[in-house]
Amino acid sequence: MASALGNRTDTWLQKLDSMMRALNQTLSHACPHDAKPVEEEEEKDNYACIYILFVMILFAATVGSLILGYTRSRKEVDKQSDPYHVYIKNRVSMI
Repeated sequence: MASALGNRTDTWLQKLDSMMRALNQTLSHACPHDAKPVEEEEEKDNYACIYILFVMILFAATVGSLILGYTRSRKEVDKQSDPYHVYIKNRVSMI
């Protein structure tokens, strides 16, 4: 039984090998016709890096402004509810 299973595996491996060789041959013939010049690919990569950098800077500016606005608003809220500031405000208005 083991020899029959080994024989099936060998046949399957041979079919797989022939299929992979045919695929490789097909791909190797298709690539040179569809290939673009190296300069164009490098130029596209250049634009991709610039775009990614632009998006990251835009994201950082948005998050930074949100954090800054939140901390400033919290300072104003804390200042208004601080008992010392309430006392000074009431004291000044009495004078």
